[in-house]
Amino acid sequence: MGQFLSVPMGTNRMKNIFILLVLSALGLDSYACSFKQVTFVRDFEMARLDHCTQLSDNQFQLKINAENRPINHSPWYAFQVKSKVAQAIAIAIEFEQEKPRYLPKMSVDGKNWQDIPFTVDDNKLIIKPSVSSNPIWIAGQELLGEKYYQQWLSQHATRNSTKLIRLGQSTQGRAIDALISKNDNNSEWLVLIGRQHPPEVTGALAMFPFASRLLSNDSLAKKFRQRFNLIIVPLLNPDGVAQGHWRHNINGIDLNRDWIEFSQAETRLVRDKLNAIVEQGGKLVMAVDFHSTQQDVFYTMPTDYGLHPKTLVVDWLKLLKQKTASSFVVRNKPGSSPGRGIFKQYFADTFGVHAITYEMGDNTNRMMISHVANQAALTLMETLLTTSPSDFQPEN
Repeated sequence: MGQFLSVPMGTNRMKNIFILLVLSALGLDSYACSFKQVTFVRDFEMARLDHCTQLSDNQFQLKINAENRPINHSPWYAFQVKSKVAQAIAIAIEFEQEKPRYLPKMSVDGKNWQDIPFTVDDNKLIIKPSVSSNPIWIAGQELLGEKYYQQWLSQHATRNSTKLIRLGQSTQGRAIDALISKNDNNSEWLVLIGRQHPPEVTGALAMFPFASRLLSNDSLAKKFRQRFNLIIVPLLNPDGVAQGHWRHNINGIDLNRDWIEFSQAETRLVRDKLNAIVEQGGKLVMAVDFHSTQQDVFYTMPTDYGLHPKTLVVDWLKLLKQKTASSFVVRNKPGSSPGRGIFKQYFADTFGVHAITYEMGDNTNRMMISHVANQAALTLMETLLTTSPSDFQPEN
């Protein structure tokens, strides 16, 4: 069979299961594309592969389509490949109307990843892996799916009076969980969210050490939590992640453009929780939203936007620049985007305080991402601790 059978991935799970059972009874597999010796598989979380064609004995063309249009330029791909005989094969991955963005990585266990050589020909990414009966994973970035998040959340759920709460469920019924670190004497809250866009893995690789540093046992973190509460929502788009989407949730909506209309369950859950915190006497003082893009950049609100304290983020990023490796460039790009439904803008407009979109480059060294995240968390704690509660209130 040279092409995947198409099975709908909508909200009616029982219907989808029935379709798969029928296909299985007919001896067909909607998740495997099999040739005489080589088989391509997409039966795992975050997989993305739509069509496959054999061009010669050891040459194959794969096509990757976006979940819907319009969409941004972030072609995501992930699949397994195996062969009945050990051999080197050539794979040309073609992206619908797009050029490759994520450079190929390979894993033999789905956990440990390494870069692999590639060439680019227009909108095709060409790789030549060695394959055998033991399947290998090939993907645009490391695979960090729902299971990985649940393990991370569980590890932190009982640390330093931190607790795990369920905000609710995604459109397809997946859990949207949050970590809460709360001192009953505190009223000030720092907000972290992540993974609005499924393939933006380097943002997640920054969020994990950033959040872990805030929740750690070192003296600065303890002092910080004596004053500030934390709410951390690391996986806001579990459906899009699970389905290997380029950009959107299961309904084809960009969650980071939905913070005006709140048409999606995922954004409503966070909105409602933040509103509940305020209604219970809490004061939201800042938010950090983790993403990925082509380079490392911190999208901030302008200092003249009327937020309080006025230079909080500028002061933070100046301190970060002093404490990170000299090879890392701290790019502060201030700007507002009213009417676009972006979380950063929503948070600033609604609560009158700073929010930042923390973006790590797709190909930034992973050790550097972790180093910067640790220093960013440390310097943010230092910066926030220099403020007084009155600094977050509008001037009379």
